[in-house]
Amino acid sequence: MKPWSRVVLALSFIVAAAPQSWAAPPAWAERPVRLIVPSAAGGSGDTLARPLAEALGNEIGQTVVVENKGGVGGVLGASMVANSSPADNQLLFGAVHHMIAPAVLKNFPYDTRKDLKAVTLIAAMPNVLVVNANSPYKSVDDLLAAAKQGAGVNYGTSGVATMLHLMAGKLEKRSGTTMTAVHYKGSGPAVMALISGDQVDFMFETMPSAVAQIRNGRLRALAVSSPERAAALPDVPTLKELGMDEITAQTWYGIFMQGDVPDATVQAVADSIHRALDTEKIKEIWQGNGATLLTNSPAEFTQYVDQELNYWADAVSDLGLSDF
Repeated sequence: MKPWSRVVLALSFIVAAAPQSWAAPPAWAERPVRLIVPSAAGGSGDTLARPLAEALGNEIGQTVVVENKGGVGGVLGASMVANSSPADNQLLFGAVHHMIAPAVLKNFPYDTRKDLKAVTLIAAMPNVLVVNANSPYKSVDDLLAAAKQGAGVNYGTSGVATMLHLMAGKLEKRSGTTMTAVHYKGSGPAVMALISGDQVDFMFETMPSAVAQIRNGRLRALAVSSPERAAALPDVPTLKELGMDEITAQTWYGIFMQGDVPDATVQAVADSIHRALDTEKIKEIWQGNGATLLTNSPAEFTQYVDQELNYWADAVSDLGLSDF
């Protein structure tokens, strides 16, 4: 073999063996990608968004910049993407609360079904119905029986018309009881009130926070809201098991793009995200945050988004909440 042939062969081997991040980015990612996280840095969504950005950047061989755009319950950041140009290459780190907001806020700045395109789910986590560890209520039946007997049961929420409020309100409606909502500025203060035992008797809380307080002996779990039992709380029944299918709702996160982005591009982005998430490192990060890794196709996610918009609009209507 001639010397120049050996050089060509060696170079061919190096290129073939190079990490994918050395390859040219896919067509949709020829420009830097911006992942808009519509909440403050350090929140539960942010803890999943940043590992996703890193993994996706490695997958496509392009920079994925995380931008935190908090405000108006996540609507500010979502509106930024919805009203952008497809050429801006923005991804929205969306969540279940973006399905609730259109039913609650008047003069809503975008149409979720038209101005955003669903790309893929990426994670879901149950909410947990919790009581103080010293509470006399050992089951959901105990709690509802007390409410029916006029015991003056109060529940804490993370704010009016938030997911945690709507779930407790659904429980109240479903059971035919009368309970009193006590609203706080976020779930943190509500959890502290529940732990103190002075103001509220129960609340729904997201899995990571709930599990931490359960494990340190401050709270007790009575049920989870996921369709199946949670791996982190395998002995805790689901509300579905207790005959309350209509309160089966989870905190979920997914990726959206601007509504005019071509379907072929949306599919290519979904494919890239699916490959980026399919690693043990990502699965460990998700599990550490109490989340389950979930992905689906753009068509499946679009259908899911439509169902969620209808579900939460009904919940808001049932509780008489609107026009905030």
